[in-house]
Amino acid sequence: VIQRIVRANFGRFRACYESGLRNNPNLQGRVVVRFVIGRDGRVSNVGGGGDLPDAGVTSCIARSFSALSFPRPEGGIVTVSYPIMVSPG
Repeated sequence: VIQRIVRANFGRFRACYESGLRNNPNLQGRVVVRFVIGRDGRVSNVGGGGDLPDAGVTSCIARSFSALSFPRPEGGIVTVSYPIMVSPG
């Protein structure tokens, strides 16, 4: 379910990455977004990491996760670590 929702919203993350490509046409790497899905399905405690050498793009991608919503998790909150690989072309 998480993967389906993230993929459906991939355009948000791509816009962040394309912004970074304007400054560095060879920009590539991995962004790992950590977030919590609350009892109501809302996203909180979003943070980004990984090896992408553009902190602005990493932050933009992480911020984009804040706008997502998920089905209410069974049994409480869920902590997720979601990797995204980006490369030109």
